[in-house]
Amino acid sequence: MKVKVRVPHPKGGMAIGTVVRYAENDTPPAYIIDIGERASLRIPAHKVEAENPDAITKNFSKILAEIEQNLQMKCFGIETHIDQDGEVI
Repeated sequence: MKVKVRVPHPKGGMAIGTVVRYAENDTPPAYIIDIGERASLRIPAHKVEAENPDAITKNFSKILAEIEQNLQMKCFGIETHIDQDGEVI
């Protein structure tokens, strides 16, 4: 899933782009953002704003539900199913 974010543009104002990767080992940690120009931007993590926070939360909830399902299956042998919204059935 491509996450849309709002970031400060070097020429002023704000730009909307997609996250290419998270540069964890940089100082400070940063995201590499594609804003549709020739070069991608390196933006410190604290300056990146989610364009649609609900989509990020929904995606995170779905991933967390899948992890919980896998743990229950491995540890307890309990089989559960997850619907399209990430809810456990």
